[in-house]
Amino acid sequence: MKTIVNRQGVLLLATLIATMTLMSFALASKIEHNLYTKRKDHNAIINADKELLTVINVITPKEGQQGQIVASLQKGMTQTMRHQPGFISANIHKSLDSEHVIVYAQWKDAAALEAAVQLIQAGKAPNMLQVFSNSTPDYHPYDVISVNLPTEKK
Repeated sequence: MKTIVNRQGVLLLATLIATMTLMSFALASKIEHNLYTKRKDHNAIINADKELLTVINVITPKEGQQGQIVASLQKGMTQTMRHQPGFISANIHKSLDSEHVIVYAQWKDAAALEAAVQLIQAGKAPNMLQVFSNSTPDYHPYDVISVNLPTEKK
């Protein structure tokens, strides 16, 4: 039995195979990128070698308001602050022996922090404004001087 294959058919088939191969590589790359960017295990990194602005804010809520302050901080961080240019990370700590709340935040630089403060003052971050209206914040910028980690036991 004789099979007749014309050149156009071979060329079309080769083009189709090449296109499908390229598309599968592109799709695999996109899936890998999405898996990385949507990971739930991102962690803040404290590093003395990085030139970041670290801000530690000791917040003293009005009596009995610690839970509300923590909830508003969490909403403010997830809904507004983390989307601001220059935002690196913010970690909220609730005191176990007092009403205090600590926010350990990292920003690219002082200008990024100042822009965030202006955003809050302009009323464009209502959850953050609520926090500062119902507490006494005391924040200061810091440089990370050193990070000390445990050594491996041998």
